Amino acid sequence: MASAPRSAVHLFRAAAVFALLANIGGSIVAATHSGFECGNWPGCTADALLPGGVVNELLYRNPWIEMAHRTSAVLSGPTALASAIVGLRLRQAHPLVRVLPWFAVVGAFIAGFVGRGIVLGESYPTWVGALDLGAAQVTMASMVVAAIALERTPAHWAPTRLALYAWSALGSLFAMHLAGLWAAGPNSYTRVVSWPVWRILDADLHGSLAAQWLRFPLAALAAVLIVLAFRQARATGEASVTRVVALALMAVCLASGAIIAVSGTDALGVPFAVSSVCLLFTLLLIAGRASVHALPQDEVKSGPRMEAPAARAS
Repeated sequence: MASAPRSAVHLFRAAAVFALLANIGGSIVAATHSGFECGNWPGCTADALLPGGVVNELLYRNPWIEMAHRTSAVLSGPTALASAIVGLRLRQAHPLVRVLPWFAVVGAFIAGFVGRGIVLGESYPTWVGALDLGAAQVTMASMVVAAIALERTPAHWAPTRLALYAWSALGSLFAMHLAGLWAAGPNSYTRVVSWPVWRILDADLHGSLAAQWLRFPLAALAAVLIVLAFRQARATGEASVTRVVALALMAVCLASGAIIAVSGTDALGVPFAVSSVCLLFTLLLIAGRASVHALPQDEVKSGPRMEAPAARAS
């Protein structure tokens, strides 16, 4: 196989984009209090698929935001499943192409099942919320890395120092966001990516103080690792655009969070939420591209050499 079929690459990319939109949509729904504006599932009401009636505000309790999120979330499952089936047929592609989409399928199913239950009034314990949030992020991560591995076929896995910084930053942010579910109060709408900025909502008064304090060193560690990744990328010439985007998104996250915390209002909830998810996605691109490398044509014919790009890049 000289390269991957373009149709398969487009399919994998589409699945990654739908997973990204599902994560962004979930955070916007929470930030705008739109999660319970459609009391039925999958339709908005018992007798209508789409919302009807008066919209409160564009970015406050808007049922169209909830339905847009549902659309991307519902589409992420089938596109991941289609990618998984197609990946099984690409025998000469990297194993990541055949394995990771199945993780995305499972993640999308878990996130969809829990999300449906919440809309229909189910009350889940915190660990189920963590499973929901983790599943949505695993779906996005799996499809991003699988798409990179497919488009670089024939490829091999050899993380550079930049990749190690980016993966470590992702791990810190992942742990921070999951800890946020315990820092948020029971049934708080802040139980998604980027939240909580603690105790802005009455519900968050009952959250875990220990979990909230845990988030600060995790956020600081992630910031340091992102800066180190930026410096490494600049030194080696890798990720020229995405490294700048990641640093800018981190600045927006920190600035938005600080303003929200000081002002005591969630007026900047949407940019805070969107920038947080996009930062995760950008770091995934950096980490994936610095870990999965296309084999030169001479190595395809003779087999890959033992020397890893990590040794050359670092």
